[in-house]
Amino acid sequence: MTDSASPDLRSRLLPRIQSDGDTVWTPADFADLGGRAAVDKVLQRLVAAGELRRIDRGLYDRPRRNQLTGRDTVPDYRAVIRAVTRRDQARFVVDGMTAANDLGLTTAVPARIEVLVDTRLKPIKLGAQEIHFKPAAPSRLFWAGRPAMRVVQALHWIQNVLATPEEHERVANHLRRLFADPEHGPALRDDLRQGFSALPIWMQNFLRELISPAPEAQARVPTLTEK
Repeated sequence: MTDSASPDLRSRLLPRIQSDGDTVWTPADFADLGGRAAVDKVLQRLVAAGELRRIDRGLYDRPRRNQLTGRDTVPDYRAVIRAVTRRDQARFVVDGMTAANDLGLTTAVPARIEVLVDTRLKPIKLGAQEIHFKPAAPSRLFWAGRPAMRVVQALHWIQNVLATPEEHERVANHLRRLFADPEHGPALRDDLRQGFSALPIWMQNFLRELISPAPEAQARVPTLTEK
C-alpha cells in the first residue's frame, strides 16, 4: 500500500488548496484523496514548508502577508466558522453584531464572535478575536443554513436603533440595495418570504414593504409553460 504521505498525494492535494486561497481547510476536505493519517502527514509537511498555516487543531489556510506591516494576516473568521461547521456537520447561526458587520450595516467589529450551533465545539482564538460556539435549541436555529440568516440576525441586533427615523431609513435603504442585487437579492427576498411567519411582528412590519414583489411582477401574466 502507498497510503503514506506520498508525493502523489501531495500533488493531488496541493492544487485543490491553491484553487481557492480564501478557504480554511480541514483534513476531512481531502478524504477522497487519501486516508486520514496520510492526509495529516501531507498537511503537516505543507505547514513546515510554509505553504500552509495551522490555525487551530485540524484547521489550515494559506498564509497571507500584510503589505504594510509585513506580518501574516489574521484568518477570516467567516471561513473558519464555515470550516468548523462543515467538518462537524453542525448547523449554525452567527450573532447579530457579526451579521450586521458582514452585511455592511455597522463598522463595529466584535472581539468575541458568538456562534449558535447544535453541537459542542471548543472556542477558537484568531488574533484579537475569539470565536465562541454556543449550543442552542433547534428553535433558535430556524435560519441556520438559509440565505437570509444574516439579515434576520442583524435586525435583531439593531432593533432598538430602528426607532430613530434616521436609522430606520438608513437600514431600510441599505437592505433595499442588498435585495436589489441581481446575484443575491432574489434568494434573500424569497427566503424571507418563505420564513416570514417565523419572524417577530416588529420585523415583519419592517420588512414587508422591502421584500414585496414589484408591481410589474405581481401583474405579470403567467406563460403557457407556467400554467
